[in-house]
Amino acid sequence: MDLSFFIGPLLGGIIGLITNGIAIRMLFRPLNAIKVFGLTLPFTPGLIPKEKPRIAKSLGDVVANNLLNEDVIKNGLLSPEMDDKITIAVNGLIAKKSTSDETLRELFYSFSGTERGALIITDVTNKVVGFSYERMVKMELGPLLSEIAVTEIVSNLQGSMFAMLINENLISSAKVKMAEIIERMVVEKGESILDNIFEKESTNLLDKRLCDLYLEYEDRIPEFVAWVISTYHQLIDKNIGVLIHALDLSKLVEDQINGYDVLTFEKMLLEIMRKELNAIVWLGGLLGCIMGLVMSFV
Repeated sequence: MDLSFFIGPLLGGIIGLITNGIAIRMLFRPLNAIKVFGLTLPFTPGLIPKEKPRIAKSLGDVVANNLLNEDVIKNGLLSPEMDDKITIAVNGLIAKKSTSDETLRELFYSFSGTERGALIITDVTNKVVGFSYERMVKMELGPLLSEIAVTEIVSNLQGSMFAMLINENLISSAKVKMAEIIERMVVEKGESILDNIFEKESTNLLDKRLCDLYLEYEDRIPEFVAWVISTYHQLIDKNIGVLIHALDLSKLVEDQINGYDVLTFEKMLLEIMRKELNAIVWLGGLLGCIMGLVMSFV
């Protein structure tokens, strides 16, 4: 048997393996430029160490513009699966706290911290009172309430000795005067009245035990969970663009990759592409073997 027939494919295969192996190795090595007589040798440093900043920027752009863009993140955060997870989490928390003697205020402070929680409650109170006061002033309650009040007074006076004193002019005058008084009271004292009412009601609510709240509102838990989901969707819809812009995923990924040293970056890439790179080496051997086989017939 003539073994010379196998020499060509064997040498071709070995050369293909070695050359592809060296080519892949030269992607990562050398780590630094090699200079001879002040001149930098070609292909030093390796392609990946040399192009690391550009690769980092390209990966950042790909992640931000394609893999994790606003639509992708928004669809993920607003998916039915996420709603199910939130529902399970909220129901789980409610079930866990349904027998607790802890107050609603204490629960809130456990998440926010005492000082920050108190500031949040005060801020929310001020905003609700301010909003309610503005709406109350714009409603022009004077004419409405005066109409109701004067009508009720006239109705109660019917059949009494004062009925003969009542006429349309008196009624109209009383309505105008009472409307002015009510409007003045709303402007001057409305905000403080609302503040006292809201302070009292919010204090009563916040100082209730969770077990008592559960018994009182058990039948409304599905409504509360639905409100949580709805509020979550509104927050995501309104703020996801601002959040992503502030986060700047492209720059975040770029800075993270640039923060790795070359060896760490190499290890990451090899973990991702080791199988494919090994396949390229063996493909080089196969092609070399085929070329050697072809040359044996030439």
